[in-house]
Amino acid sequence: MSPLFNKLKGPAGGTALSRLLGAGRDIVISRFLGANGSSDAFWVAFTIPTIFRRFVADEGLTGAMIPALTAAEKEEGIQAAQRLTRKIAAALILANTLLIALGLAFTPQLVRLFANDFAADPAKFALTVEMTRWLLPFLVMVSFVSLFEGLLNFRGHFFIPKLAPGLVSVGFMLSAFVLGTSFTEPAWALVVGCLVGGVAHLLINLPKLWQLWGPVGFSFSFRNDPRFQRVLREMGKVVGIGIFAQFNVIVLRSLGAMVGDGAITHYWYANRIVDLAQGVISVSIASVALPPLAAAAANQDWTKLQETLDDALQTTAFLLIPAAAVVASLTLPITAVLFGGGKFSASDVLTTSQTALAMVPFMLAVGGINIIKKPFMAIDDRWPLLIVGGAGVLLTLALGLTFIEDYGVVGLGYALSISTVIQFVLYFPLLQVRINKHAAQTVRLYAFRSLSQLTRMTIAAVPMTLFLQQVAQLDRWQEGFLFSSLGVLCLALGVAGLVYAVCAWILHVDHARKLVSNLKQRLG
Repeated sequence: MSPLFNKLKGPAGGTALSRLLGAGRDIVISRFLGANGSSDAFWVAFTIPTIFRRFVADEGLTGAMIPALTAAEKEEGIQAAQRLTRKIAAALILANTLLIALGLAFTPQLVRLFANDFAADPAKFALTVEMTRWLLPFLVMVSFVSLFEGLLNFRGHFFIPKLAPGLVSVGFMLSAFVLGTSFTEPAWALVVGCLVGGVAHLLINLPKLWQLWGPVGFSFSFRNDPRFQRVLREMGKVVGIGIFAQFNVIVLRSLGAMVGDGAITHYWYANRIVDLAQGVISVSIASVALPPLAAAAANQDWTKLQETLDDALQTTAFLLIPAAAVVASLTLPITAVLFGGGKFSASDVLTTSQTALAMVPFMLAVGGINIIKKPFMAIDDRWPLLIVGGAGVLLTLALGLTFIEDYGVVGLGYALSISTVIQFVLYFPLLQVRINKHAAQTVRLYAFRSLSQLTRMTIAAVPMTLFLQQVAQLDRWQEGFLFSSLGVLCLALGVAGLVYAVCAWILHVDHARKLVSNLKQRLG
C-alpha cells in the first residue's frame, strides 16, 4: 500500500467528519436564511475573519513552522523545538491583536472592499458591518487551532485537528435551532453559534496537545534566534501569498455582489459542494505529505522528495477523479437534497447546481495545487507561490468580469476553473527550477511518473459516471430534501464507488490492487 495512503485514516477520518458536519451546517443555514440580502450579509461578515487568518495561520503557519521544528529538533533536540514553539505562539498573539484592532477600526472600509455594492442598501451594509465586528474575535480561535494542528501533525497525529472545525459547524446548527426566533434578524443567531463553536474547536485540541507536546506557553524573547527569525521571514512571504489569495476571494465576493442579491450565497453553497468532495481528499493527503517532504528537504534527499510528491499526486488522483465524476453527474440532485426546501427555492437550487458544475475543473486543479504547494514549503521557497498566486488573481478578475455579464454567478465558476487549471500547470516547471537551485545536482521531477496509471483511473471512472447520469434523471430530485431522496443518493454513491473500485482493479490501477490486497490481509 502507498505509504501516504496508509497514513490517511486519521486525517481523512477527521476531515470527512468535519466536512459532513459542515454540510449539515449548510443544510440548516440554507433553510434558515435562504438566499437573499440577509444571507449575503452574513456570509460576507463570516468571510472577513476567515480571510484574516490566512495572514497568520492556516497552511501558511504550518508550512513555515513544521520545517523549522524539524530542523530544531534534529539539531538540538526537543527543548529547542519547544522554545521555538513558545515564541511562535507569542508572535501569533501579537499579530492577532493587531489584526483585530485594525479590523474594528476599519470595518466599514473592509465591507466595502469585499462587497462595495452593499453600500447601495444602507440596512444591508450596516448589518454586515455590525456582524463583522462581532465575528472578528473568531480570528484568534482559528489561528491557535492552526498552531495546534501544526504541532500535532509534527507528532504524527491528524484526527482531532481535522475534526475540530466540525465543532464550529455544530455551533451554527445548535444556534439556528435554539436561538433562531430570539432575534429580529435571524442571522444574529449564527453569529452567536460561530463564537461558541469557535471556543469549542479550540479547547478540543488541548488534551491531545498536552499529551504529545506538553503545555504550550509564550515567550516574547525574540532576539538572537535565527530559527525564529527564519520562521518570521517565511511567514512574511506567507502574508504576501495570503494577500494575493485573499484578493482572489475579494474579487469573487465583489463580482458576486455585482450580480445581485443571493449571488454570493449561491456561490458559497456551490463552493461548499466542491469543497466537501475535494477537501477531504487533497487537504488530508497534503497534511500527511508535508512532514516527510520537510524531512526529505532537510536531508537533501531529493529522490525521497520526488517519491513522496509522486505518491501524494497519484493518491489524490485515485480518489479525486471519481469524486469529480460524482459532482459532475449529480450536481442538481446533490444541491436539491442538501439545500432545497425552506427559504431556499427551486430557482436557488438550479443556480447553485449550475455554478457547482462549472467549478468541477477548479475542484480537480485545486486538489493538485494543495499537493504541489507543499514541496515549496518544504524547501522554504515561497516566491513562486506569490508570483503564480498574483497572476491567478488577475486572470480570475479578467475572466470573471467577462463571464458574469452573460452567465451571472455561474460565470464565476467558469472564471475560477480556467484560472486555477492554468496555475496548476505553471507550478511544475517552477518547482523543477527551484529544487535544482537548492540541490547539489540536477533533479528531474515528474508530474506523474506513470501516466498510464492516471489514464487507467480516468477510464475506470467512465462506467460509474454513466450509472450516475441515469440516477440524475430520476424525478424525485424536484421535491428537494427528503430522507428517502437522501437514502437513494447515498445508495447510488455507494454503488458508484464499488463500480469504480472494481473497474480500477480490473484495469490494474496500483492503488486499487494494493487496497484489495490490504483488505484481504486485514480480513485474514
